[in-house]
Amino acid sequence: MEPADTYKGWIIQSQKVFYVEVWDSRGNRHVAVQNAKTEDEALELAKKWIDKYESKPDRMAMDEPYPFGEAIDMPF
Repeated sequence: MEPADTYKGWIIQSQKVFYVEVWDSRGNRHVAVQNAKTEDEALELAKKWIDKYESKPDRMAMDEPYPFGEAIDMPF
């Protein structure tokens, strides 16, 4: 982690992390890893995430979080 800084009474601290996105065979994007410390750890965690995801029973299309696009695009 980088040293903390302050701004208008807020403490700000940055850190270098690895973020991994994966796509399934239907083209759905998933965020498998958000904060791995190394690239090797990120890839290993992504593989474990995929194994866990595939071990779940098959999902129907409506089980996908946003089957028709992102929530922000929904006309409510």
